[in-house]
Amino acid sequence: MTGRMRHSRQDQKRLLALVHIAKKDLALEDESYRSLLHRIAGQNSARGMTEKQLNDVLAEFKRLGWEKSPRKKRYVAANRASVRKIFVLWGSLRDHLACKGSRAGLRVFVERMTGVSDPNFLDDQKAQQVIEALKAMQKRKRA
Repeated sequence: MTGRMRHSRQDQKRLLALVHIAKKDLALEDESYRSLLHRIAGQNSARGMTEKQLNDVLAEFKRLGWEKSPRKKRYVAANRASVRKIFVLWGSLRDHLACKGSRAGLRVFVERMTGVSDPNFLDDQKAQQVIEALKAMQKRKRA
């Protein structure tokens, strides 16, 4: 029973947040917003509404043209170890590079490869891509 109650409260919080997002997205003034709440759910505040009432309010917002936007992808930087590894691998290639292993040369290389202007701003996937490319360059250097 408690798991079900917790799940229901989480749903209610999520729905309440969506109501407030929709209010903001539709640029409703407070008076218009409260009037809509009263008309749809018989209450002046969304806070005390049931799940059904919140869903009814959201349905009305959707009827008025509001669309839930997809969740934004959060930027997650590569871990520091990956970035350090890129610098170490780049430094190990110093004698075999036209730019003599300069930091500016590394930025150009990373940007050309990933579209990101600095190794410090890479996400994990792109950092691994750069690391593998540098390892391949190292392997060719040894051969």
